[in-house]
Amino acid sequence: MSKGKELWRVARLFLLFFVISNIVIGVTCAPLVFRGLSMHMSREAIEEQLLASDYYKLSECLAYLLIIVIFIRNRYVRMSLERIGRTDRMDRRTLSTAIGIAAMIGVGCFFSSLSFWAIIGGLGNIFPQAELDELDKEYGLMSKGILGILNGVILAPISEEILYRGIMLRSMLKMRWHPWIAIPVSAFVFAVIHGTAYQTIDILPYGIITGWLYWRTKSLLPGIVIHMVNNFIAFVPPQFIESGDDDTEADMKVWIIMFAISIALLAYGINWYRKKTQYLESNPKMTTFVSVNGKDFRR
Repeated sequence: MSKGKELWRVARLFLLFFVISNIVIGVTCAPLVFRGLSMHMSREAIEEQLLASDYYKLSECLAYLLIIVIFIRNRYVRMSLERIGRTDRMDRRTLSTAIGIAAMIGVGCFFSSLSFWAIIGGLGNIFPQAELDELDKEYGLMSKGILGILNGVILAPISEEILYRGIMLRSMLKMRWHPWIAIPVSAFVFAVIHGTAYQTIDILPYGIITGWLYWRTKSLLPGIVIHMVNNFIAFVPPQFIESGDDDTEADMKVWIIMFAISIALLAYGINWYRKKTQYLESNPKMTTFVSVNGKDFRR
């Protein structure tokens, strides 16, 4: 497939993704917006009401579920982890280990970020406090209840990995972009789309790690597991994970130890996947993408 055709293909899939999400969420939530406007509510009040509404959360769940079904059913992306190992097949034990290692990387990602910001002085000393407060409020409203957890921990991670790794990064690699250009670029777009300076900086390393894993395994599964674990931990009550402004020297030692352990978890997990996928380097055909009518197949 030529680069022009591949660019057109990825553009169509991006458009399909956003059309589905915007139509489903927009149509189902329109009554709530019109109700707020009729009551002369401010834009901020309407947004807050939407985020806190189970109706909005249900519409997001439906949109993401529809995206997942369409993209997987039509083989626009690949989930299988068969390429972990020396053959095209893997046993259940290896699969379970691969999932467990990915979960461990997710834990390492979250706590390395958390401890890093604490060590350098806390988020409030670097980013505008108003931005952080608004972000906490937004995610607090969105993550409440069963629907919030279903959406934030399961459906959103799957759909986001489909878009940024399964569609965007995969297409860059198909067009023969060097992996160490394609991976940071796709990670940067993924980070910027979250909207705030803090999230852009904080999410970028995570995007690079999941992008590297996709490049090595040609599967979305490790990234999805990492994304789910990271989002799940993020829903822990803020008072349990946040450090105060009056941290003592002992507190700082705890953060440093946590950072060291988290980096060790990341290093071990990434090295495990590196060793398990080393055979891909000596078998270039295993990494070849074959597309028929926009669908992925293995050679």
